[in-house]
Amino acid sequence: MGGARHEGGREDGIRQLYEAGVSISELARRFGYDRKTIRSALNSSVEEKQGERASRGERKKGSKLEPYKDYVKQRMQLGVLNAVRILREIREQGYTGGITVLREFMKPLRPVVSAKATERYESDPGEQAQIDLGAFPYYDSHGQRRTIWAFAMVLAYSRMLYVEFIKAADQLHILQALRNALEFFGGVPRVILSDNCSSLVVANDGQGHVDWQPAYLDFAKFYGFVPKACRPRRSQTKGKVERPIRYIRDNFWPVAFVDEADLNRQVAWWRDHVANVRIHGTTHEQPIVRFQAEKLQPLPATPYMLACAGLRKVMSDCRVSWNTNLYTVPWSYVGHTVLVREFESGRLQIEYGGQVIAEHRVLPGKHQISTDPRALQEPPSGHRESSAG
Repeated sequence: MGGARHEGGREDGIRQLYEAGVSISELARRFGYDRKTIRSALNSSVEEKQGERASRGERKKGSKLEPYKDYVKQRMQLGVLNAVRILREIREQGYTGGITVLREFMKPLRPVVSAKATERYESDPGEQAQIDLGAFPYYDSHGQRRTIWAFAMVLAYSRMLYVEFIKAADQLHILQALRNALEFFGGVPRVILSDNCSSLVVANDGQGHVDWQPAYLDFAKFYGFVPKACRPRRSQTKGKVERPIRYIRDNFWPVAFVDEADLNRQVAWWRDHVANVRIHGTTHEQPIVRFQAEKLQPLPATPYMLACAGLRKVMSDCRVSWNTNLYTVPWSYVGHTVLVREFESGRLQIEYGGQVIAEHRVLPGKHQISTDPRALQEPPSGHRESSAG
């Protein structure tokens, strides 16, 4: 590190900040050196410290970590690989050592992770936001493997993050989360970039033509943003949000939670007290501070009321299938195609020819049956046989 080694303990200052959790990129920015120089300073500082300890016959480095090693191993086995997060957790338990010892202990225990370079696209304030979903498996209280989905939205300029866990990756839940995100940010970006999930995109030819789901187009028109989809098999163009999904996995997940509401309370605290106040590795600023310069469009006076609709054919047992559950309709509609409409209030309507022919409450879970009393009336004698024929 050239002359920096003789500038009044500059290396000691770098090492102390690094052990406190400051990243190499941030150290390079603060001290005006490139990252290779910072790494060289850290390595030489460690070598000198090891030599001093060896000459004094001290115990090997890492003794302060000894009582916490089992805990660190347990967290890593659960998928927590972020050293800064584990440092925060063990310091709450009384650990007084630095992060260097912790990182050296964790290094041989980490799985081999390969990463591809991602081309970055920087945006003007208020210009773009990016959304994505990530599947987060867990085991419930009965030991059954379940999956919950993290919806993440990032403002591309400030890197301000919104995250919400939803129980299903269907259109209704995605648009509910997107509406919540816009209300959280207090405004609307001009463009929202997404992947090609079937809840939003019908087809994408990769040449600029996207066939959008009508409900998503209507939602975008109401809020005044332009929907944009990344090219098929090129999700790296959405890198600003792909990295936060990984960040959520590393820095927040896994956690113990009672239900979806409890999980979202926890992630909201983490979002506000950790994710959006950290020094971002790319912008070198806190997202909450950079957010003040965003230029978002105003929200509509009233929120968009959501419903999800689709066509279904009535089966011979007077039922239609909707999201793995069955709902009954009157016998006279057997064989006909009907419109099923699910409202965010939890009400489900089945329509034919513009008329509501059955109403239900949306069933929780899967493979259940809901019966409308109107469907219990027996058809005229011989009707079912003739219908089946």
